[in-house]
Order: sequence, then structure tokens, then C-alpha cells
Amino acid sequence: MVGGIFTNGKSKKWAILFLIKFYIVFLVVFLILNYLGKYLIGIVTYLSYIFVKIIIPSARLSNNLIYLPNNTIEVAEECTGSFLIAGFLALIVVYSKNIKEFLIGLFFVVLAFFANILRIVLISYLVNIHPNESLLYHEIVGYGVILTLVPILVITYLKIIEKIRGENAIYKS
Repeated sequence: MVGGIFTNGKSKKWAILFLIKFYIVFLVVFLILNYLGKYLIGIVTYLSYIFVKIIIPSARLSNNLIYLPNNTIEVAEECTGSFLIAGFLALIVVYSKNIKEFLIGLFFVVLAFFANILRIVLISYLVNIHPNESLLYHEIVGYGVILTLVPILVITYLKIIEKIRGENAIYKS
């Protein structure tokens, strides 16, 4: 288990190296995604709008704004999920040992991306119903969705990789 990871010098060294590699890859990927932020805003806004339009047919789109009957949603650069995507990409780049594991990880990156779209859609729906509580719903739904789905996605990815590698795969170097 988690306590077993630090039982000897080799495991501790592996964990430290893993974290160093993770944060280096994370930083590089995040900076790239941040550079592409203006393009990501358009993609995330459009995909969010498509799903919002299903539940609120009168919604309209203009640039990075989704106009709802009772409110307007702005998809800002922070809403693109670049931090989340960078974290997932860093995890799969550092943790994957072969192309199969990497491709499975990419599937989970796509799921994380759509979890972010789901977050925006849920916020849109709720702030349209309760326009005076926009900030409250943004915070509760935003963090609720991300803090629920991200650990589920990470654990599921690690469990799948563990099954592929065999028993105790998470701790094998």
C-alpha cells in the first residue's frame, strides 16, 4: 500500500524521481497549453455551447460567450481545463511504460477534457435557472465536478494499468 512505497531507499528514490519528472512534464505541457489558450477557449466554448443547446435550446453563442435566456456564461482561459489536461498528460507520460499504456492514458485525457465540458454545461444550466446565484453555482459545481471526477479517472487509469502489468503494478519500477 502507500506506506510500503517508502520502506526502502530504492522505492523512495523512485517516488522522488517520479515526482520530479511529473512536475517537469506538467510545467512544459501547461506552458504549451497556456500558449494555445486563445484557441482552446474557442474549442471549449463551442463544445460547451453544443451541449448547452441540447438542454437550453434558446442558447446563443458569440465568441467565448454563451447567451442563456436568464444569464450569460463567459468561457475564460481558466475554464479551458488546461491545468487539468496538463496534469493528466504529465501522469501518463511519466507513468506509461509502453505505447499501449500511453494510448489508454490518452483516452482518460479525453474523458477529463469532457468532464470539464460537463462542468461548464452544468454551471450553465444552474445559473440559467437561478441567475442570482451564478458565483455560488460556479464554485460548487465547478469544484464538485472536478474534485469528484478527476480522482475517479486517475484511480481507474491506474487500476487498468495495474491489471495490464500484473499484481502490485503501481509500485513496480
